[in-house]
Amino acid sequence: MAAVGHRRHGSDPLPEPPSTASRRYGPVAQGLHWLVAALVLVMFGLGFYMVRLPLSLEKFNLYQLHKWLGLTVFGLAAVRLLWRLWHPAPPLPAAMPGWERTAARSSHALLYALLFLQPVIGFLQSNAANFPIVLWGVLPLPPLIGPDERLSEVLLQAHHIGAFLFTTLVAVHVGAALRHHLLLHDDVLRRMLPAMRARS
Repeated sequence: MAAVGHRRHGSDPLPEPPSTASRRYGPVAQGLHWLVAALVLVMFGLGFYMVRLPLSLEKFNLYQLHKWLGLTVFGLAAVRLLWRLWHPAPPLPAAMPGWERTAARSSHALLYALLFLQPVIGFLQSNAANFPIVLWGVLPLPPLIGPDERLSEVLLQAHHIGAFLFTTLVAVHVGAALRHHLLLHDDVLRRMLPAMRARS
């Protein structure tokens, strides 16, 4: 049998197996992924908690924090997307069926869409409700639309629906990653984890 990298009867050389590094996301992509994931989880918990509070200063402050986190996630997601354009994702396992590849791409696209849409909807809702936003108490953000009570209610409902869809997608995303790691024992989750150094 011919060795890898040598020609066989004039055919093209066999492809070299991808290196360990090429099968993982880089440290920047990993850092952005886990930072955004942590902030999104905080926002989920904060959102579900604050909507049940009675009208109070605590509720107002938590809403402000929720908005600041949302806009921060928007910015980080934009950086992550730009980074992804110049640093493509590592390949999925060769044995993964086509339908699963399509599902993975679709769910990632929807997650990116919600990372951008939810903060925008929330920001516009605050504009329509006539609540100014001063990002992290430092940077005043100009409103994009004027006060409109009816529009504010519509946008708030859309934000709630988006939160439900977002939570569902994140649960599916986490479940799929754990399935690949614990049941299929492939590299899907390990692609987003730091490489572990072998023990001497």
